Amino acid sequence: MHSILTPEKMRLCDSYAIETLSIPAAILMEDAAHATSERARAIVQEHFPNKHCRILIFCGSGNNGGDGFALARMLTHRANTEVRVVWIGAIEKMSSETVMNFHSVQKHGIPLQHVVSEEDIAALAFDADCVIDALVGIGGNEHPRGVLAMLLEKISQTETFTTKPFTIAIDVPTGLNAETGKAHQHCIRANFTITLAALKTGLLLNDAREMCGEIVVVPIGIPQAYIAQQASIYALEPSDVRRILPPRPHHSTKHSYGSVAVIGGTSQMAGAPTLTANASISAGAGLVRLYSPNIHNAVLPEVMTTRLVATERGGISLGAKFVFEEAITQNDVFVLGMGLGTEAESLAMMRWLLENIPPEKPIVLDADGLRVLRLADGGLLPLRANIVCTPHRGEFARLTGEDYAAIPERAHILAPEWASRLGCVMLLKNVPSIISNGVQSYWNMSGNAGLATAGSGDVLSGIIGAMLAQGVKPLEAAALGAFLHGTAGDVYVAQFSQETLTASRIITALQEVFA
Repeated sequence: MHSILTPEKMRLCDSYAIETLSIPAAILMEDAAHATSERARAIVQEHFPNKHCRILIFCGSGNNGGDGFALARMLTHRANTEVRVVWIGAIEKMSSETVMNFHSVQKHGIPLQHVVSEEDIAALAFDADCVIDALVGIGGNEHPRGVLAMLLEKISQTETFTTKPFTIAIDVPTGLNAETGKAHQHCIRANFTITLAALKTGLLLNDAREMCGEIVVVPIGIPQAYIAQQASIYALEPSDVRRILPPRPHHSTKHSYGSVAVIGGTSQMAGAPTLTANASISAGAGLVRLYSPNIHNAVLPEVMTTRLVATERGGISLGAKFVFEEAITQNDVFVLGMGLGTEAESLAMMRWLLENIPPEKPIVLDADGLRVLRLADGGLLPLRANIVCTPHRGEFARLTGEDYAAIPERAHILAPEWASRLGCVMLLKNVPSIISNGVQSYWNMSGNAGLATAGSGDVLSGIIGAMLAQGVKPLEAAALGAFLHGTAGDVYVAQFSQETLTASRIITALQEVFA
């Protein structure tokens, strides 16, 4: 599991290493440069095998620049490598460890060019195969000024290169806000970002995906346990799947893995809850029951089905109440709302279910089921910690009154805020999707644009239901469900294409994901 830190939290970790663990700042910088150089060497070797590689390193006068100076020293000893350094700033503004590495570059005879004016920038030669950005680091934002802004503009003018160089950013691409992910128009666009100690929030939000390329985290000597302690935001990785899912004892039955009730649909929209039920049984639930006014013929044979009494318009009728009274006693987890529609009777039955499902039984509330949370007086129905709400942007705006256009940029703030206000787990579908209980959050980094397809969200709800049925706690169930869902999309796209990914194929890909 990855810890994700704000720049402020990262500075606290640096201070802890220096002040509490008595690791000198110079050693931290050396460790950072060593870890970065090892990864940079591997990247350069992969992209320039058996080739004389010209590397141009841009350094600032802060500690990120110090990392860059140390990196230049280490890379210059690599065979078939020619290193050159361009730097901005002033020696008198450098920390003692940055000055030390600056002088080391001088003593090694590495070509070193100081840029202080627009004329200097205009005269710069960009004859390099690989550019390494060590200009600013986590102190950067989307508002560079002066020489730095002019240099970024020059770097972004790729027509000045004979061929566009391969670019590696150290810690954070310059021009990218290390906290919010907002980027300057001439932000460094990296093929790789080698970030130090932990992921930073700004590497994952807003414009960051276009700027960072592939992100690699390298250790620099700060204990991972302390980093995890400072974090309140996490991202799952493949090894977490088996860590979070409870083991399956040899002597177990289908009842050991929970029963999921999927409730939704209309006579005209039978596909949505069917996808949810199919996903739930495919993701490990012991037993799945589907309750809907119409049973789609694509439902898997392993799913038990009950056709509900329908209204004249095909929605769930109040007459279904007697079925739901039995369902409440039979099932362990409830997934509600997919394809429900907006009929008053259907929404009334959803409200009744929310009020009558025993509080110890988890609920996933999706799609039109979320409509019932808004009360007639404009207030919101109070929820509980084992209810997972899974709105997309439009549903979230309707539920909360937040500005639709502003939600993507602020999703990482809004999801925890509304999870806390509602008392539930909130999964706000976004890039990245934000899963929060108001105290801790997970940001889901798996997935691709192929998942933007009809029924994809229904599949996600079914997977989360299966995680809950197997005993995973609500916050982790939602995070793991999102990770599995996105990974299934990635597995499919690796073999085929984003354009042909459908909701049913996400379900099929789960078998490879779990394997």
